[in-house]
Amino acid sequence: MCLTCGCMDAHREMGQNNITYEDLKKAADENGRSVEETLGVWQKTADKDRQEHAQEYGAPVGRSA
Repeated sequence: MCLTCGCMDAHREMGQNNITYEDLKKAADENGRSVEETLGVWQKTADKDRQEHAQEYGAPVGRSA
């Protein structure tokens, strides 16, 4: 689940709301894309959304930037 927490273990289950490699692979398969393509779509979508909703991309509660 390092895709979200930073533990650098993409396959480790840690909590209910973190994203594992397996989650990403399932989404890629469902959309007929590779994992690499899906990561690209994810990044492009985040870039677009960040422009439209910049306030949502601030530092998480309890952490400083």
